[in-house]
Amino acid sequence: MARTRSPDYDKVRDDIIEKAASMFAKRGYAATSIGDIAEACDCSKSRLYHYFDSKEAILLDMLNTHVDKLLWSCRHSLYGFQDPVERFQQLTRFFLEVYAVSRDQHVVLLTCLDFLAPENQKELIAKQRELIAYVRDILLQLRPDMADDMSMAHVDTMLFFGMINWTYTWYRANGAVSPEQLADRTVELFTKGYALVGRKP
Repeated sequence: MARTRSPDYDKVRDDIIEKAASMFAKRGYAATSIGDIAEACDCSKSRLYHYFDSKEAILLDMLNTHVDKLLWSCRHSLYGFQDPVERFQQLTRFFLEVYAVSRDQHVVLLTCLDFLAPENQKELIAKQRELIAYVRDILLQLRPDMADDMSMAHVDTMLFFGMINWTYTWYRANGAVSPEQLADRTVELFTKGYALVGRKP
């Protein structure tokens, strides 16, 4: 007979993922043991294994949840915005708001992906490429002439992600600048430069 799940099963899983994300982000994946995670969750290792088969299973669930949240917004939220600048602004705001509230998961995505099995890495990388494609397509709407140079369009897209992905090293959402203000500033700096750089006179 299948084991009945407790009413708080999902809440406990989420708490385990949150505690593990904090430890992976601060200590690193390799330096964090199942015992460390169990201690942080104030439970036994056997109870932890009721929710996850392994430390890698925690990591995989964590990263899939984080990336899927970003993809869901790209797939469902952008289509209400026709103007490419507004679409770019909406997307950037959402990315930075997610990064602000899920800082540890974002750090883990950037630093711990290599600890997953190759097939799981491949799945997550495919999702990341889909995210990249959403941004690239919006940038091509801003600069249709760049369709003739897709290599440079990819470079521009990755420069954008370079601007936002590493904000965790210095930005604090509870500081003087809100995530929305940071996003709008990023869009302003990027689009105004993007509208001019490399354009033929």
